[in-house]
Amino acid sequence: MLASTRTPSGARRRLTAACTAGVLAACALALSPAGTARADSAPPHTASPYAASPYSAARPSAAPHPGVLHAKAPAAPGPAFVLPRRARTLSTAAAADALTTPRYDVDGDGFADFLTQEVDGTVHQLASAAGSWKSLGQSPTTYRDILTPGNLDSASAGPEILSLTTTGLLSMWAHTAFPTGTATWTGKGWNAYNKVVAVGDIDGDGFGDLLARTPSGDLYLYKGTGSATAPFAARVKVGSSFGGYDQLIGAGDIGATGHETLVARDLAGDLWMYTLDGTAADPLSARVEIGTGWNLYNQLVGIGDESGAVGGILGRAQNGDLFYYEGTGTVSGPSGTLTARRAISTGWNSLLVVGQGSVPLWGKNDLYAQTSGGDLFYYYGSFTGGVSARLRVGDPGQWKGSRLLTSVSLSQKDEEPLLEIYNNVLYNDTPGFTATSSGWGQYTTVFGPGDLNGDGRSDLLARDASGVLWIMTGKGDGTFYGRGKVGAGWGGYTALTGAGDINGDGLPDIVARSGDGHLYLYLGTGSGPTPFQPRIDIGAGWNIYARLASPGDLDGDGRADLVGVTAGGQLYRYSGSGHTGTATFRPRVQIGTAGWNGYSALF
Repeated sequence: MLASTRTPSGARRRLTAACTAGVLAACALALSPAGTARADSAPPHTASPYAASPYSAARPSAAPHPGVLHAKAPAAPGPAFVLPRRARTLSTAAAADALTTPRYDVDGDGFADFLTQEVDGTVHQLASAAGSWKSLGQSPTTYRDILTPGNLDSASAGPEILSLTTTGLLSMWAHTAFPTGTATWTGKGWNAYNKVVAVGDIDGDGFGDLLARTPSGDLYLYKGTGSATAPFAARVKVGSSFGGYDQLIGAGDIGATGHETLVARDLAGDLWMYTLDGTAADPLSARVEIGTGWNLYNQLVGIGDESGAVGGILGRAQNGDLFYYEGTGTVSGPSGTLTARRAISTGWNSLLVVGQGSVPLWGKNDLYAQTSGGDLFYYYGSFTGGVSARLRVGDPGQWKGSRLLTSVSLSQKDEEPLLEIYNNVLYNDTPGFTATSSGWGQYTTVFGPGDLNGDGRSDLLARDASGVLWIMTGKGDGTFYGRGKVGAGWGGYTALTGAGDINGDGLPDIVARSGDGHLYLYLGTGSGPTPFQPRIDIGAGWNIYARLASPGDLDGDGRADLVGVTAGGQLYRYSGSGHTGTATFRPRVQIGTAGWNGYSALF
């Protein structure tokens, strides 16, 4: 039986994997690309009004599969890691200009300290003076993001921590109370943004400030006030067209100008720097290019400054290697603003690192696979691009005849739910046999791509036999409100799937394959009545795959990926690129060598 649906790398190694030689998810990557395809735009349907149609739940006398629990295992601390220290001496003038301080320095030694969140909600801290990891405890909520903005409370000497939930609650904590104590302030509505960035104190008043970006690319500044009850002033719009960046970080003062910086990476891999001056009418300077080729990394992390010194940037490669770049103290273009990289650690593939730059992806990076004989297996991802060896779920043959499906996390726990339709009733098997509602036998396809209506709670999509697509709005506890009609005309698709944000704007998307092999992208809108934009043609030739499935983010870049199984049983990953049309996915990478055609369902 599966002991954990998503565990940190250390705990995963303790699971017993029931593996068969013919069906393994090999993590070796075949780098030969497949062909790309054409693009066009044409909507297949007109979305109908949002119509409520509540269902009632009636649990049968015998539950279909009792005892299949998915509890998370205890978290392991992060990999061995020595916090970067300044490796070079600045000129006297540059040192005098470098006036910013670390955003998170709990031991007061003048060097930045580190936080990570494990997948079960456990938070670990690495203080530079201690030199070892310390568990701060397990939060009852797994946060979508955690920020270290610096000091926010004039009555507190130490740095504060901000936590962000999927429902848009931004909470401020004393660093001594996080994550098991009580937050001192909570604000609502922050799920209006796809990225919130802690950039330090940009106006010199001693309090940390934030930048927040909307899915449309508008950028807003929230200045810290020093108040424990209202820590941020009203937002001010400071930029637009920031949607072209897939990574945004607060990097500290990397140019030794005396000002914090916002560093942004575009989809081509070019790195740009904005100097931040909160006292100016326009707080963001004109951007300066400071690097090329940075798409080598799936995550950038702004580590901030040392006291009186310059900022630095961490880059995490897909294999989990961590590299450090330090500011040179000058702003001199792509070749002179940052030092050459230093390799500082390995094994960082499965951690949420506080300060990382991507849009946070929520609630799925795995696959379930079901055989016609009723066996069910689970493959977890570790953000390296592949999946694990398979783990058996339940007993052999236990799931024969079951209609199983999964979804992006349906709660604040970041779990990967296992759902089952039995006797017309939808059960959430994950927390231990909860009947949600009846009437589900009429649907031919059911899956959960994420929060479609913008309330911060994941929803389901269901297609009925007549080709009408319905949205089932989630309550945030694994159950659902009534359905709303998305539209007719969806019956012509031979595959319909999605699990998260494919293009990087923070809104969940889906893909659909037509009978002639064309694959279409439906970008999310965040609006329940019309949850998708008109379809975009990704290209032809997708009928070479016997099955398509959405694993969520396998490669660790924050965007959802797609996998396909060939008739010969090979498994290929298509990573989301951040683009649309024919460039929606990067060239395919083989992540499973054989045997994947032995499954009757992959989800």
